[in-house]
Amino acid sequence: MININITFEDSAKGEILTLLDKKINADGLIVERANPNQKVLTFEGEEISINDFGGVKKGSEVFIKDNLISLMKLSKEGI
Repeated sequence: MININITFEDSAKGEILTLLDKKINADGLIVERANPNQKVLTFEGEEISINDFGGVKKGSEVFIKDNLISLMKLSKEGI
């Protein structure tokens, strides 16, 4: 099994979300492009802002916050 990690600058966040068919609403939250009223959620079930966006879990649309607690929870799941 090959694991691929991609690291990106903050300036690329919008482009990455576009590739995932997401966008940023007026409040700075990540939402579905086709349904802007539907906010994307973290694996804790929280809405996520563009400022907190740290990535997306492999094989899913579970968004990950860019903080130590979220990264620790993700590592315990065994990506």
